[in-house]
Amino acid sequence: MKSTFFGSVCMFVVLCAMVAAAEVTGEAEIIFPEVAALSVGCFLAPSLVWRTSALRMILCIAVCAVGGVCIVRFVPLPLWAQFSLAFAVGQMVLFVSGTTFAPLISAIALPVLIQTRSVVYIVAAILLTSLVCLLRSFLVRAKKAERNDFSLVTFSERQPRAFFADFAFRTAFVALAAFFCIRFDTRFCVAPPLLVAFTELTGKESKAATRFWAVILLVTLCALSGAASRLVLSVQFGLPLTVSALGAGVCVILLVKIFSLTFPPAAAMAILAMLIPQDALVPYPLEVCAGIFVLSLAARGWRAVRKRLSAR
Repeated sequence: MKSTFFGSVCMFVVLCAMVAAAEVTGEAEIIFPEVAALSVGCFLAPSLVWRTSALRMILCIAVCAVGGVCIVRFVPLPLWAQFSLAFAVGQMVLFVSGTTFAPLISAIALPVLIQTRSVVYIVAAILLTSLVCLLRSFLVRAKKAERNDFSLVTFSERQPRAFFADFAFRTAFVALAAFFCIRFDTRFCVAPPLLVAFTELTGKESKAATRFWAVILLVTLCALSGAASRLVLSVQFGLPLTVSALGAGVCVILLVKIFSLTFPPAAAMAILAMLIPQDALVPYPLEVCAGIFVLSLAARGWRAVRKRLSAR
């Protein structure tokens, strides 16, 4: 119980620092929704949920943040094609990183989806990830969190043939979904944290994949809590966006406990609601619900196909 309390405090510190900095400076790019996912994975879980180290987390986020901004600046393709390219590159970075740190995919996909060209996004993503890692190290030293003994994901563990089969399926499916979602202005059906969820749910060792409806409900309710917090606290009552982010953070912690499911991408969906245009807040949870349902269904189908192929 104490570890949960201190972990929750650390999560609130990170969220408050991030959104307050964005409000004070007027730089919306400082809001890096995936930091909520990092907080859940680093602070609320009994142990670190990914096979990675602090240094690799920071490096992966840095490389992907730079990559996402570079795609926006230097790759003259339609938005859906840029977005699909970002997802493909993110998967390759995950493969060569020697980790299971899937949130890096959101770091490269987010600046493309919102067409961020600013270096501010890159700096914010790196500093916020570093802050999460620093606070986790304090929790470990205070014996409020388990020490992470990182072991590199070896080449044989990564199973290149299986990875590239997964890569081809995921990339093709997301490219198709992105084309239609962006064309019909329902882009949050393929919001970057949902790509992280899709990547994790198609993995062989995904525990969350066995809880199909729990994942869909958790992600949807987190998105709803973020949108509702902002609509009620900031839009209706005029409170600072920081207060809305903290309210969403409280909801995320409660939902994680209620579902007994530590699924970091869900938390990012709550904080993404602080970054999107105000007129998108009402349809946002519906788009997220549709997106996670379709992606979860596709992941489930792909896992069944892969199981049949491996049995032959």
